[in-house]
Amino acid sequence: MIVTCPNCSKKYQIAEEKLAGKSRRLRCKNCREVFIIHPPKEEEDSRVSAIDERAARFARVLASDMLIYNKDAVEQARDAGNLPETMAGEIERSWQLWKSRFPEAAGSEEGIKVFRGSLKDILAGGDEHFDSWKPE
Repeated sequence: MIVTCPNCSKKYQIAEEKLAGKSRRLRCKNCREVFIIHPPKEEEDSRVSAIDERAARFARVLASDMLIYNKDAVEQARDAGNLPETMAGEIERSWQLWKSRFPEAAGSEEGIKVFRGSLKDILAGGDEHFDSWKPE
């Protein structure tokens, strides 16, 4: 990685392995300024987790909307034990919308688990109605 002295702008090539994931102090050989260099951030990991969090949040919003707009039908279906069948059309529409926004998450087992978890936690109120749900 390349680091730059904040005082004189001299550039240095530092091997990332030397940082071992920790911040280090460096003295500029040109101007003797001491400054701290930080290990590079895992940009892809943080980007992926941000996508995952956004995908999970949107799945919760969709499940909440289904509950709000179909409150009576959801309550009756919970009591009757046929919530997935009763809400199949709404769930499919929500899944398609979610999948269009987060195709990389929708294509993974972990992404399906996120969407299923939202259905279970919000739409089913924590019951096991959606434990075996999978998109069609």
